[in-house]
Amino acid sequence: MKHFDYSKLSNPVWTLPAKHLRDPAALVHAGKVLLWFTYYDPKAKTWHIGQSATEDFIHFDEIRLISPEGYASPGNVIRVGDEWVLCYQQYRKFPHYLCVARSKDLVTWSKPERIFNTGPDNAWNIDKRTIDPFLVEWKGKYYCYYTGSTRWGRKSGHNLIGVAVSADLKHWRDASPDRPVIGVDFEWEQPDGNENNCVIRYKGRWFMVYSASLKYQKIAYALSDDLVHWEKQRLCNVRAFEGSSTGFGAPVILEGLADPSTYHMLYQGRDRKGHMSFFLLESKDLVNWR
Repeated sequence: MKHFDYSKLSNPVWTLPAKHLRDPAALVHAGKVLLWFTYYDPKAKTWHIGQSATEDFIHFDEIRLISPEGYASPGNVIRVGDEWVLCYQQYRKFPHYLCVARSKDLVTWSKPERIFNTGPDNAWNIDKRTIDPFLVEWKGKYYCYYTGSTRWGRKSGHNLIGVAVSADLKHWRDASPDRPVIGVDFEWEQPDGNENNCVIRYKGRWFMVYSASLKYQKIAYALSDDLVHWEKQRLCNVRAFEGSSTGFGAPVILEGLADPSTYHMLYQGRDRKGHMSFFLLESKDLVNWR
């Protein structure tokens, strides 16, 4: 990107005084980084999908709200035929479910179209709600990662990550009905589980980063050869900041900002007052971020 210079940045790269920036999604396109995110108003307690763009992560275009109220957590944008598809969640009314919106120009978006919630064949998503979608296209199929849970309205429980598969983005089959693809196995995923994942192709395998633990949020990674069976690795080494001192997660990996061997990760951080902003780090190996 013409105007991007990582050495000139300071973190958080983007913060708003009275609103929270959460759950970033990003697309490097036509010399800009297009951004989608949860635009949360803590006073009104409202959620929208916000959209902006930047050339340098210093100056940002004016925020536009592109969804009705009650929608949140955009995962990513993919190209499908002659249109763009953005996935996100309905979060106002229970049960929460996954949606897509469609656009010809990355500016004007359709109304949210419901695509998926788990059904009676799913043995682990006890709450029967799905959030935090992320789409991957591979070998003529679409894989949609989602977060289910055993904690909604309870004193304890976990968020867990599953995956559904489709040939057309309309009809979906749950590919993880018996158990989640990312469960809870390590102390750093306690006390309440995992959510918000991002998946890219890396060195001939699939590489996932995800939010590990909601309460003590950090970023972990896992590897896969088929997008369904995942091998958990460990926590990523993520530089700490005052603005992310009480938790950081919801990562999205950006390719194409610099040379092909350098990756960038945009993610949310929470400060000691609970305010949430966006941070940007770079890496050569997707594990060590500085």
